[in-house]
Amino acid sequence: GINRVIVQFKIDKTGEVVDAEARAAHPELEAEAIRVVTSMPRMTPGEQNGTPVNVMYSLPIVFQVGE
Repeated sequence: GINRVIVQFKIDKTGEVVDAEARAAHPELEAEAIRVVTSMPRMTPGEQNGTPVNVMYSLPIVFQVGE
């Protein structure tokens, strides 16, 4: 069926994904969502007043699981 996973993570001052956490009905879906998010390439970090800062994100991911 269709399963929704909410992933929260932070893009740090260097643009790396850190502190990824997931919420899902099954631990395997949480692990896969964290794997996908942490494998994203380096990003441009957020800036405030010209200084790089950490930015927290929340991303919904929908998995369609066949049986």
